Amino acid sequence: MNIRLLILMLAGSGWMLAGSGWAIAAVGIVAEDRVDYLKQIKPILRERCFSCHGALKQEADLRLDTVAMMIQGSHSGTVLTPGDAHASTLVERVATTDITERMPPEQEGEPLSNAQVNLLRRWIEQGAAAPQDEKAEADPRDHWAFQPIVRPAVPTVDNTEWGKHPVDAFLAHQHHQRGLTPQADASRLILLRRLYFDLIGLPPTAEEIAEFENDQEPEFYARVVDRLLEDRRHGERWARHWMDIWRYSDWWGLGQQLRNSQKHIWHWRDWIVESLNADLPYDEMVRLMLAADEIAPLDLSKVRATGYLARNYFLFNRNQWMDETVEHVSKGLLGLTMNCAKCHDHKYDPILQTDYYRMRAFFEPYHVRMNMVPGESNFSLDGIPGIFDGLPDTPTYLFVRGAESNPDRSKTITPGVPDFFNFKKLAIEPIALPVEAWHPQRQSWVIDAYLFKAKQKIESAKEAVTSTREKLGKAKKSAKEVEIVQAQLKVAEADLAMAHAESVSVKCRVEAMRAGWESTDHPDHSGAAARAQFEREKTVTAVQAERKSSVLKAQHHIAIAELALLRTADDKNKKSAAEKTFKLAQESFEKVKAIASSEVKPDEPYTRLPGAKWTPTRFFDSTKDDPTVEFSAQSTGRRTALAHWITDRRNPLTARVAVNHLWMRHMGAPLVPSLFDFGRKGIRPTHVELLDWMAIELMDNGWSMKHLHRVIVSSKAYRMGSSLAQGEANIAKDIDNRFWWRRTPMRMESQAVRDSILAHAGTLDDTLGGPPVLPKEQATSVRRSLYFFHSNNQRNLFLTKFDEAPVIECYRREQSILPQQALALTNSKLVLDAAKKIAPRLAEGIHDDVSYIRKTFAVMLGISANEAEIKASHQSLEAWRQMSHASKIEARVHFIWALMNHNDYVTIR
Repeated sequence: MNIRLLILMLAGSGWMLAGSGWAIAAVGIVAEDRVDYLKQIKPILRERCFSCHGALKQEADLRLDTVAMMIQGSHSGTVLTPGDAHASTLVERVATTDITERMPPEQEGEPLSNAQVNLLRRWIEQGAAAPQDEKAEADPRDHWAFQPIVRPAVPTVDNTEWGKHPVDAFLAHQHHQRGLTPQADASRLILLRRLYFDLIGLPPTAEEIAEFENDQEPEFYARVVDRLLEDRRHGERWARHWMDIWRYSDWWGLGQQLRNSQKHIWHWRDWIVESLNADLPYDEMVRLMLAADEIAPLDLSKVRATGYLARNYFLFNRNQWMDETVEHVSKGLLGLTMNCAKCHDHKYDPILQTDYYRMRAFFEPYHVRMNMVPGESNFSLDGIPGIFDGLPDTPTYLFVRGAESNPDRSKTITPGVPDFFNFKKLAIEPIALPVEAWHPQRQSWVIDAYLFKAKQKIESAKEAVTSTREKLGKAKKSAKEVEIVQAQLKVAEADLAMAHAESVSVKCRVEAMRAGWESTDHPDHSGAAARAQFEREKTVTAVQAERKSSVLKAQHHIAIAELALLRTADDKNKKSAAEKTFKLAQESFEKVKAIASSEVKPDEPYTRLPGAKWTPTRFFDSTKDDPTVEFSAQSTGRRTALAHWITDRRNPLTARVAVNHLWMRHMGAPLVPSLFDFGRKGIRPTHVELLDWMAIELMDNGWSMKHLHRVIVSSKAYRMGSSLAQGEANIAKDIDNRFWWRRTPMRMESQAVRDSILAHAGTLDDTLGGPPVLPKEQATSVRRSLYFFHSNNQRNLFLTKFDEAPVIECYRREQSILPQQALALTNSKLVLDAAKKIAPRLAEGIHDDVSYIRKTFAVMLGISANEAEIKASHQSLEAWRQMSHASKIEARVHFIWALMNHNDYVTIR
């Protein structure tokens, strides 16, 4: 029953007396029933109305972001009459069922709920109370993240220890203002483990721990930092971080049908690792990922970077491909949710719906191709995924309300960026590509690869012929066995002849192509006619060789069919099928022979050697490939222009976003909590000045990420302890540690958990790069987890238990606590096998339990064991030895297993 109704009933019955507790309760209830404008009304208006009637836009010259402006109204008059909801147009427009009159309009989403409308009506009836000093929304263009980055002055602080380092000075300034006391430095052992996992993703060895603890020189810490930054494992560690942000994924589809990403996409992964190890500037990495095919089209080592865009490939849906490209280029590089403007103008940021499609227009022409790898002509075995502008004339249209079925074809959208980013004028110029980029078969290694394969075939065929003749000459066989071996000889001879014909064709093509590009690149009018005649002659020879190869291939099929027929002669069921195959092979042979005997015309085209292949799409018919997209002599230059705009140091977002990601992965939490949304709906950082100082520091030092790593890890803020002990006063003032008075502990990423187990066991394979470890091989693999095949369909089970990165989007890893994690560390074969190897490794040179306990705590957990821990561990070892008369090493295996299930084993303190 309604409590107010109950009170009235009681009052009417004489139960409610003046001054009684009931009367007091009733007064309280009535008072609580008043509508709170700031808590109940303004959030509705902000969410549903401000985008059209606030600082972003003022439809009908109306603003609703203050009560004063509502009363002032629009050019049609006031929309709010305090005390009279019926006279308030605001209520009328949100409550109407007429779609043409309703606010917000249909394209802006669902209408307000009945509860929201009633709340608004009650607030107006109660007088539409609001704070007297209510301020209007600030101009969106004044938002902190959209302002130019200027290096702020480093604050002067009284704390001399925290005033030496710029990062510390910014934090200490906030500590002083809020009365916070920062934690002291962590122990040397914790610091060493923290550094190793942060910079190379692996734990320090027992030897490295001993060396570190014995080094008392003042520069010991800096030396370790420098050594780890130069360690090639640094690139592997930080590649996985950036692969999360850039949505790395191996290919996936249905069976062997490629539907998403690209086969051999691991070349992009290797490029990331190598680039980070070489300290390739961040801005250069971004430019190459967006446009290496235009910037360095003949350098395959750089073209690998465009795997960033090749990964977005979708077999069936071009619009999904484009949507994900726009969304994640914007989120990952700029911290903007441009995807929110696909259907309507952005509700929070000054981004129009047309801006979304202007961004799409940068990418509209691009398609994916597979480039040949030097030394391997079989694209199914290897290849480098890349991109190219295949359809430069494809128009970009705005989709009405975001519906791809309803494009507005009245206007073609041209590439561009939101107008409020006016720091740089975009200059989009078409780029003429070198001939080898759009005729990749002209590159020297392509010819070499095909010739090498042809020679391999010839050698294999020769070996087969020799072997068959030897068998035929030595063995005394029945008539049928002789027939079979003779048929095998026919197959081998066909292989030999076919390979020889293909090699002739290859040589002719090479000579013809060379003549062609020489006449193009080095015009010599006196010899042009002779070269043209030479090319025509070689074309004829190449076509003749191809035809001969086709005839020999048909003979090869007949020989194989004949062999199958002989082998199945005694099996009536299989014989019929073999006879049919033999007949079809004969018919095919006759057709090919007829073509081969016809005259070759001098200008007849011949099959070019593919130095690269377009990755087919099925946008128009899901059952067959679309018409081939040819390589072009010219690229649009759109992506290069965009790449230079994104990496221009005047861009207010790019460096800030990069720094925020780096900071989070070192410090456990980001400065800007909304990692991919630096816009007005995102969360303002508590330390804008620190963020900007580091952004300028990154750019002023050549966008060197290693420099910024060094800056962060050398600060006292990084070196603080993470303990909550003696932090009661701090907790009361800043329970969420938003002002960095302590180090935030981090649960290890899934890869670090698995890799540390193998590293401690001494079995981790440190091979750098190469194809991924397939799912069926992962259970026994000792390669670093970075190299595991990782797609939307197939992710390693152990890694997923510890919050493996999803491939759709992962700007920040989850840090869940699940019982399955404990089970994985308790029962998995990986852990049990490792414990048997770790125990004797740590026992080397140690005989007494106490020394062994101290060492294992240090190596496995990064902890200096105290007396209570030593005592408990010693008792456990003794208990294990008494169980089933276990040996000393068996007891220590149990001890290692127990430490691997300790919380600190999977935590970076």
